[in-house]
Amino acid sequence: MTEIFIDSSSSKAPSMASMVSGELVTSTTTTASDRRRRKVFHGLRKLFDETTPLKKKLKWMKRVATVKDDGTVQFDVPGDIRPTNLDFGNGVVSDHEVNGEEPLDVSDYQDLPPLQIVMLIVGTRGDVQPFVAIGKRLQDHGHRVRLATHANFRDFVLSAGLEFFSLGGDPKVLAEYMVKNKGFLPSGPSEIPIQRKQIKDIVFSLLSACQDPDPDSNIPFKADAIIANPPAYGHTHVAEALKVPLHVFFTMPWTPTSEFPHPLSRVRQPVGYRLSYQIVDALIWLGIRDIINEFRKKKLKLRPVTYLSGSYSSLHDVPFGYIWSPHLVPKPKDWGPKIDVVGFCFLDLASNYEPPESLVKWLADGPRPIYVGFGSLPVQEPEKLTQIIVQALETTGQRGIINKGWGGLGNLAEPKDFVYLLDNCPHDWLFLQCSAVVHHGGAGTTAAGLKAACPTTVVPFFGDQPFWGERVHARGVGPAPIPAEELTLEKLVDAIQFMLDPKVKEKASELADAMRNEDGVAGAVKAFHKHFPRKTSDSDIPIPPTPPVRSSIFSFRQWFGCSPFSHNYQI
Repeated sequence: MTEIFIDSSSSKAPSMASMVSGELVTSTTTTASDRRRRKVFHGLRKLFDETTPLKKKLKWMKRVATVKDDGTVQFDVPGDIRPTNLDFGNGVVSDHEVNGEEPLDVSDYQDLPPLQIVMLIVGTRGDVQPFVAIGKRLQDHGHRVRLATHANFRDFVLSAGLEFFSLGGDPKVLAEYMVKNKGFLPSGPSEIPIQRKQIKDIVFSLLSACQDPDPDSNIPFKADAIIANPPAYGHTHVAEALKVPLHVFFTMPWTPTSEFPHPLSRVRQPVGYRLSYQIVDALIWLGIRDIINEFRKKKLKLRPVTYLSGSYSSLHDVPFGYIWSPHLVPKPKDWGPKIDVVGFCFLDLASNYEPPESLVKWLADGPRPIYVGFGSLPVQEPEKLTQIIVQALETTGQRGIINKGWGGLGNLAEPKDFVYLLDNCPHDWLFLQCSAVVHHGGAGTTAAGLKAACPTTVVPFFGDQPFWGERVHARGVGPAPIPAEELTLEKLVDAIQFMLDPKVKEKASELADAMRNEDGVAGAVKAFHKHFPRKTSDSDIPIPPTPPVRSSIFSFRQWFGCSPFSHNYQI
């Protein structure tokens, strides 16, 4: 994913003499900031103009954005522009508060015939686990559910009672790439083949996941509906080819809003929040356009998509469900009825977990420990990070559990009685034994810690992790997030002391009480049933018409209040 830094801080406004009917015009008295602003507008106009050839789009992207060595993008947006309506169609996004929307009633399900549902899920264990919970609940409602994801999750999916189908892509390789590059864009030429091979492997495996027989039983399968998360990349195109309904669920915001920026961007001023979603969408599309069109032509037998019209998250008729607690991040007021915030989706793993005797004894020998772990993320300098963790625990007089994970943490020169080294353990069991947690800020890990009433310190590595760290801090249940590359002994000590404050623990308990009354899995199933197209013919399964794809240029024009084919820019 791309991390984008958008500088929307205010610069000097143009003089009244240079403004005619709200338009910025050329003047002999224009300042350097006026010229810079005009250059930015012109570059953005070219970028989002679907008549601009791809090579020229990339040229203009380089002019208005700076790609750094670590894969991040710096982007300037003048701060004195006037945001206007961003229309994504059908009430999905509006500049105004959406009124009259009925809340999600998890007790009321639309009566649907049994469906064959495929879930196309890309990511790490934390990305896959919520969909296992949703899939199990969909099965309870009589549906046949196939979860298509990476091969290393096969046993996990099958043990939950769901059907499994293998997608391409290696989540460990993906995680290593994301940590190294801080996002979607490669940090150097050597990284490009790694990224592109992973994406192509994923995309080209999607069609088989929707229609091939079960690989174990050989029982035929043909998807009646698709559930996917955005990193599947080609899900909208498969749904178009098969003419089946698509419902997207995700653990981080992917729909434009004026309330907060895209999690993969950094925006200093609210005026840039909504545009950040368009920029992220455009950058991702420009990076995968050729792969998607090859997939459409060779596998789906569809016409190629030109320019930004294939921007994969811009299908405004597709319902979205967001997997987080509204008590942590309320549904934005400018999101319409096609979008639901269903709650965190937990999978009960604690009830069948038997902890090792050594862990049970260690827990009983002292006060509740602090958990420290970074899941399936590779750590660049595990020995150095382990030393920081151990010294911080010792300095604050705390016991700690270190989860070794994929990062290789916990290689101690000599054992410490106040440190317990742990391999995999269900968070819903472990966090109940802890006083606080320190982790990478993945949505699932964040949810598990908050549900267990644990004050939380987020040490983000990339992607949406800073977003969740900021949400935790804003809620008062943890300190400000500490970027992984900036973690020091002093900062970790301060974070631990922050979490040990009784007032912080009280707030964490209050949030946990509110979350305890939620059933995100039921909410997700309800949302799926609510948005599934109703029967319109005598056939058992309703097939909706494929919504027309609209170019992102429309959204850009509406956001800026300017015509992409004019040189006049409203401010």
